[in-house]
Amino acid sequence: MKRLTILFIALFLINGAVFSQKIAVGQVKTVVIDPGHGGDKPGAIGKKSKEKDVVLSIALKLGKVINDNFDDVNVIFTRKTDVDISLSERAKMANRAKADLFLSIHANSHPKTECKGVETFVMGLSNSKANLEVAKKENADILLENDYKNNADYNGFDPNSPESYIMFALYQNAYIDKSLNFAKLIQDQYKSKIKTINRGVKQAELFVLYKTTMPSILTEVGFISNPTEEEYINSDEGQADIVYCLFNAFAEYKAAEEGTKKITNPKFDIPGFNKDKKKQDNKKNTVTPKDTSKTTPDTTKAIDIVTTVKADTLKGISGTAKTTLPKTDNKQNNATSDKERAIYRIQFLTSEKKLADGAPQFKGITDYISTKDRLYRYLTAETASNLDEAKVLQRTIQEKGFKDAFIVPFYKGERISFEEARRINTSK
Repeated sequence: MKRLTILFIALFLINGAVFSQKIAVGQVKTVVIDPGHGGDKPGAIGKKSKEKDVVLSIALKLGKVINDNFDDVNVIFTRKTDVDISLSERAKMANRAKADLFLSIHANSHPKTECKGVETFVMGLSNSKANLEVAKKENADILLENDYKNNADYNGFDPNSPESYIMFALYQNAYIDKSLNFAKLIQDQYKSKIKTINRGVKQAELFVLYKTTMPSILTEVGFISNPTEEEYINSDEGQADIVYCLFNAFAEYKAAEEGTKKITNPKFDIPGFNKDKKKQDNKKNTVTPKDTSKTTPDTTKAIDIVTTVKADTLKGISGTAKTTLPKTDNKQNNATSDKERAIYRIQFLTSEKKLADGAPQFKGITDYISTKDRLYRYLTAETASNLDEAKVLQRTIQEKGFKDAFIVPFYKGERISFEEARRINTSK
């Protein structure tokens, strides 16, 4: 009861606050890749390897592929060798660089060796014991830092104390939607490429994400405690698959943010890359090996949260689990004017509270739809039939003061990826 009372007071005091940093709208020019752990912090330990070594190898390969394919992207590593970097310093590095994206790479573990799968986290309050345990495990590096109790960056945070996690209730981030979008793209890629359990997109109180001021995710590339997955994530082929997934997700996210076409036939000059197989994949589906936007329920655990909110007539969620959406407000129109084509809306606003028509937060926009899961989310009622029209609509919304407004594609009332939207409309 005491913890709930403190939590209520904390939420009341900071209601409406937003922790954000101004960055260039619609640009993905600086990405920070964070290999978890390092130095005296090995992370999870398998029978043959340590997490810090596995994720460093994957991170360096991913950075190389991004550099090989994007001359306009500056890749920054929080570490490139086996050194110890504090969680607070990792976030500071990204903030100082005014990064457009932060990607932290980790490997999972569990006392039960049969546990397996891939999952991706965004910052938020855990809604399950399992998610909280992941947070505790990843935050535990703080305890290995010298004099961490006197480090002002941690504000007395103790990863093992449940009461300490109340501080995360103060967290509100203007980039939560973009973080969720990127996380979903990663999980879609994993599902299409890696033969393991898709554990979905989740929220957890991860300190390294809590301190970053840009879209940020933490991805767990497999269970090092599972002998089969440990072998896979240590192999050249396994790491190439993981890098392939992370790069494709990054490329699609970048294209969506900048309103450009996703790169085709990227260069993958890393060990373990099956060039013949990837060429076949590219012929089928440009970069993405297969349709990653189907809403067929996964046979694995359902995702804990919903990615960016769907339009009013949506019937499910594109991702690892199919879900019925909550009821929406009455100010609605059909999710698509042409049932056989993909369409685009612009999401421009989120709010913890339902906003009344004409509220100042709308900045004069009166034609919109809204949905609610954990937040109320507002999208344009007006739709665009192609990406060029969507960019014009996006600019119109941005000129009204919504600088972080972004494009969301739909097909038959369901949110889909940009790649699939292009394929659908090209085939019509």
